[in-house]
Amino acid sequence: MMRITAQLNGMGKGGLFLSLFGGVWMLFALDASSWIWLVTCVLLPTSLLAMRSVGLLLAGRQAQALEPPPAGDELAWERRRSRRFAAVVLVEFGLIALAANLLAHSGHADWIMVAVAAIVAAHFMPLARIFHYPLYYWLGGIELAACAAVAFSLRAHLAAGDVLLGLVMALSLWSAAVIGLLRANRLVAGVRAAAAAKSA
Repeated sequence: MMRITAQLNGMGKGGLFLSLFGGVWMLFALDASSWIWLVTCVLLPTSLLAMRSVGLLLAGRQAQALEPPPAGDELAWERRRSRRFAAVVLVEFGLIALAANLLAHSGHADWIMVAVAAIVAAHFMPLARIFHYPLYYWLGGIELAACAAVAFSLRAHLAAGDVLLGLVMALSLWSAAVIGLLRANRLVAGVRAAAAAKSA
């Protein structure tokens, strides 16, 4: 079973990733320059989720003091997982750059947003396996379905779907972040109770 430190660190880093990139997608969805909309719809939710995610990372440090040092096989497994994660992210950004350039130079720039969203959605599939986190399968599946729906229904005027696609991507990423943070509450409560018992 994965130690609590690793679970909290994973949930914290995942929460940061989901909250920040959810904010980026919401910027595309707003398509507005009003600072009121930017603060209430981007900065506020992104900041709240990010702060809670940082709280999980701090709880992970607290849990580390309560657990025995990791064995050699655990460290090796963590290194392998980190390398696989880095490989997935590198492939993701490489595919995004390739798709954006090919579509732009072939006169299909309207498809760039759909292509980027689909690549982002697809990258959650290997992440779900790497981190043993089934929620990412659901997240990626929902986002891929949204990309297909927008591409099919608005294929004649695809640029009109950029706002809708940005909204779907932002809300799905933030929803996944909230679910992960709520699941982590039990672990955080356990760590705090153990720390209090140890100091008593």
